[in-house]
Amino acid sequence: MTNPFRKGKSNKIVTIEHQAVFTNTVTKMKMGQGEKSIYIPKFGTITCEDLIDGVDMSNDQQLTITGTTHTTDEAGCKVVVTKRLRNHLQANAFRSAGRVIGNAMQKKIDTDGLALYSGIDNGLSNANTSFSIGYFAAAVTQCIGQAEPSPMPLSLVAHPYMLHPLIDAISYPAANYPMPPGFQMSVLMQHFMGIDKLYGVPIFRDANASIDSSDDTYGAIYSKSAFIYVTGYEIENWMVYDDSLRGWEIGIVHDYAMVEEDGTYGRYLLFDATAPTS
Repeated sequence: MTNPFRKGKSNKIVTIEHQAVFTNTVTKMKMGQGEKSIYIPKFGTITCEDLIDGVDMSNDQQLTITGTTHTTDEAGCKVVVTKRLRNHLQANAFRSAGRVIGNAMQKKIDTDGLALYSGIDNGLSNANTSFSIGYFAAAVTQCIGQAEPSPMPLSLVAHPYMLHPLIDAISYPAANYPMPPGFQMSVLMQHFMGIDKLYGVPIFRDANASIDSSDDTYGAIYSKSAFIYVTGYEIENWMVYDDSLRGWEIGIVHDYAMVEEDGTYGRYLLFDATAPTS
């Protein structure tokens, strides 16, 4: 048997993480120097009325302003690459360690965002039931048909297990529900990477979404304005040698918050996420 660790082979043994998606579908805001929080105002609505020629407009309306204040918190992690470990690895130990902590930070940010889906004001919930194109259409229609429509663009993010019934429906469409050949081929080739759209909404798979003990998971269709990724300072990393540890500390830190800005600008989706077998 060939030895995979033989001399001359590049052994980059790094656990693969799921791709982080959430931050690409929301609004990002950065706090300025000296700011401890960020305030986001929202103006109310007023009503225009019919006027009578020569008669003064006497029905004054007050413009209301509501707002939310958001603060950030730090998150981070570090690893130690000892001299002994570095000498035992043929691959670049520092590069591999940097990739590990970078992946960990991206996963932390992503899961913090995905956890907000259950807090959306309204949604479609049918636990232990497969997600379908009909539920998809209903959620989109609710978002654009409510009293204050969700600002465009919308996005759908969900666990691939929850999205699998859509793949099945597109792969084998019913005779009375045909799919355009080009769209069908695109989905079969890409498997929902934000390129394909249904009802004008791009679909993103994100396996960082948690699945509960009943094999259900939260996904969501929402506006970019529904959530905000607030940053105090951007991701920073460092490497420093520690004599007593006989190795290098490699760390990463970020000051941020994932917050819901308007829970009416989307619909949560709670459906079955059992691992598919066919």
